[in-house]
Amino acid sequence: MIDKNKRERLGELGIFLTALIWGYSFVAVKVVVEKVPPFYLVGFRNLIGGLFLALVFFKYFKRTKLKDILLSLPVGIALFLGFFLQTMGSQFITASKVAFFTGSNVIFVPFLVWIIYKKRPHISSFVAAIITIIGLYFLTLANGLNEVKIGDLFALLCAVVFAIHLVLIDAIIEYVNGILMAIWQLIIAGIISLAFALMTKTHVNTEILLKETEITISFLYLAIGGSGLAYLLQTVSQKYVSVNKTSILLNMEAFLGALCGVIFMGDKLTFNFVFGGILVISAIFICELGNNSKPN
Repeated sequence: MIDKNKRERLGELGIFLTALIWGYSFVAVKVVVEKVPPFYLVGFRNLIGGLFLALVFFKYFKRTKLKDILLSLPVGIALFLGFFLQTMGSQFITASKVAFFTGSNVIFVPFLVWIIYKKRPHISSFVAAIITIIGLYFLTLANGLNEVKIGDLFALLCAVVFAIHLVLIDAIIEYVNGILMAIWQLIIAGIISLAFALMTKTHVNTEILLKETEITISFLYLAIGGSGLAYLLQTVSQKYVSVNKTSILLNMEAFLGALCGVIFMGDKLTFNFVFGGILVISAIFICELGNNSKPN
């Protein structure tokens, strides 16, 4: 048997690997969303990712009970909303900015824990929230209100939804097998998104996924890596790692996503962007250091 400390270390490694995989996902989304509508992108990447895991872990998948699906339902709905908002944001703003906004979801986690578990956040959470607002000002408003883009709002809402997603997993994971939750949340998110695509009669040219190599590779990366493997690692690992520590480890994707945006997408490193990003990331660490000073 592996002792508690070793399980936690392995869990932390799994969460960190998740962040590594997601780091490049911001760039991959930016590449694919220019050709594939958001509903279809979110739908196909999650459904394929979920079916991939179902095949790999078929011995677990065939044991699925109605309880497993019902418990995974709210997690899957939150995942759909988070992915959809993130993908919509990627249509209007840079991959780097989406990465920073998504990383700020950690600020909301302590407040959600307060509401659900009745645990008051450390004072650092309030300080971090103020610093985050200032950071977001430099990221989006420093050049005036006219510079605010709809993509900024989508990305900010995305951060809130992903914080809810983290807390939901933390609350439910004790009652369902982690592998089954990983599979079903992806399948549920995929089905919901494709249903919306059909209802809104959104058109998609599926041939483009096969004709353009860059789009094909990026899409497969999102489906197999960004959805399938990453959410398997996160869901299974989070059982052994506190939700606050999980959120700070996952925030590494913000650094990696921004870096990938600069390297692969040519995103510009303006003063406002760098300073705003530093403030947001600093706020995240302040928030987590404060929460980790108390028992989780």
